[in-house]
Amino acid sequence: MAAEQRRDLRLPKNFRVEIKEFKFPLARQPKFEVTCADISAGGMKVECRKKFEAGTKLQVKIFIPSFNKYHPGFFKVFESDSGQFLQAIAEVVRADDVVPLTSYAMGVKFLDVDQDDWTALRNFIMRSSK
Repeated sequence: MAAEQRRDLRLPKNFRVEIKEFKFPLARQPKFEVTCADISAGGMKVECRKKFEAGTKLQVKIFIPSFNKYHPGFFKVFESDSGQFLQAIAEVVRADDVVPLTSYAMGVKFLDVDQDDWTALRNFIMRSSK
């Protein structure tokens, strides 16, 4: 998809992300530590050592420093900065080889995100892009 066709502003950020395939039993699915290359309110691009095919559903946990200060509601004063994250269900929309059989770039679309977390993500992206 061309950049001009995107609905959401993309922000280049290297956040730590944990992903696992969203299938049951969820606790038995291996977790992968991946790197976020860019993020928007609608999804993100990650780099991973395992290739997930388009259409695969994932559980994603994105660690965003100071994330709670972008929440619309009550600010949690005593929280550790490093423990703040957004959790969502996402779907792989494309997977490209970066280094064949070693590293893959995947575009994922957010399917289910808590409304306050989604609002916080939008606020974070808007303020960070200025």
